Amino acid sequence: MLLGIIFVVSGAIAPAKIYQHAHIPVLIPSVMPDRGVRRVYENVDLAETGKYRISFGLAPNCRGATACEAGTVAGGANVDVPVGHFEHVRLRDGTTATFMPFGCGASCSDSGLTFRWHGVVYELLLKAATKAEMIRSANSMLPR
Repeated sequence: MLLGIIFVVSGAIAPAKIYQHAHIPVLIPSVMPDRGVRRVYENVDLAETGKYRISFGLAPNCRGATACEAGTVAGGANVDVPVGHFEHVRLRDGTTATFMPFGCGASCSDSGLTFRWHGVVYELLLKAATKAEMIRSANSMLPR
């Protein structure tokens, strides 16, 4: 069963304000995998011409620390060609995306999903997410 939470977007995340700096469509997931968390804290890490990056923490002021980071989303990302295991998947509007599963060692890494939408490359990274969870979160980024 696929579970997801709709996180509360704080006042710090205003797509229109990010757009004023980035000048590209700002896509942010509204659904993330449920890991027993009821609040996700957002932080705009970067917003400049042609790109933006937002991190999602499990605690206030996480700022990308591995122990409390839930994931990130970036637009205008310079994405490297995936190495290792990856798979092409389709989003609800037919957009082709590249899914890269997480791996675990001392801790688990992020799963990644990259796609091009209206000429802009977007990258979504979520901690230890399944393919179905990644597709659901990416679909929540797309306008209806």
